[in-house]
Amino acid sequence: MSISPFGPAADKARAEDSRVELDRLSKAIDESGKQLVELYKKKAAKYKRRAETERDRRREVEAQLRVCSKLLDEGPDLEAKLNSMIPDLVRAAACLPPPPEVSELQAQLEATEKDRDTFAELLDTATKERDAALRARDAAIARLQPRQNDEQPPGEAEALRARLDAPTLRGVLEQAQCHYLALVITADLDETTKLEHHQKAPHWRNRLAATLATMQAYAETKDLARARGGKAGPELANLKAYCASQPFPLLAEGKVVVSEGQTASSSPRGKAQRTLRVPEHIDPSGKAVMLEHIRIGDGAPPAPRLHYLDDTDRSGTVVIGFFGDHLYNAGTN
Repeated sequence: MSISPFGPAADKARAEDSRVELDRLSKAIDESGKQLVELYKKKAAKYKRRAETERDRRREVEAQLRVCSKLLDEGPDLEAKLNSMIPDLVRAAACLPPPPEVSELQAQLEATEKDRDTFAELLDTATKERDAALRARDAAIARLQPRQNDEQPPGEAEALRARLDAPTLRGVLEQAQCHYLALVITADLDETTKLEHHQKAPHWRNRLAATLATMQAYAETKDLARARGGKAGPELANLKAYCASQPFPLLAEGKVVVSEGQTASSSPRGKAQRTLRVPEHIDPSGKAVMLEHIRIGDGAPPAPRLHYLDDTDRSGTVVIGFFGDHLYNAGTN
């Protein structure tokens, strides 16, 4: 005997399934209703914003309309006022000077630019003379102290030479750094080490001191000439000319070399050795080629040389970039 599928248990299961399905549908309907309410709320807010925007625009248009209406109402009065002003404007325009020609304006512009360049040149000259006067003053003050208690030496270079009294070549250069304001020493002082014990070292030391004193005297004399408002004459054209103009020079003119031979000045090796350090206010690269030099030693090796850059025409200083063994050239290397 088989059991019927439509008994009380089956009816109960179907009733439970129907209740679950009904709950699910009820929840789905509630969720859909909530979403629909949110959607309508968003649309309502959107339309409300549009309504407010339109209201503001309408108020703005109405305000503009009132302004335009007021101007239209005042139109006849404005027209009459403008008509009354026209004769005065015509008379004022008739009294105006004629416009200048383009050529006249160009001439005025060129004259103004020329005056500007002249004033700039005068300012530059005055600045250089002021700087020269300050350097000459400082140099005089620096030399005044040792002269207060001692007898005045016979000449400027000799007075300066008296301040360099050191037992070594390096010491002479270091004293010059301290006392000679017109000299800027960028040379590597360690280069003097291999020269110190040479039998000619005392002779080189004396000539080095004489050279440095002469350079300082040359720079000071040039500064003083400019501080007095004049121009440096041919005797101050360079260090060699200065030495030649002195009746009893500490440094002989023949020891000053203002240029190098072709090999030393143009060969890569010679030029590289003579490209030496300078302050950046003299050359932004911090380097400059120094062909001018002093024969501190004679022709026999090591034949020490002092290479320098004469910048007295601009900064009022002489830069000493090298002191040591003779640098490379075709004749000595």
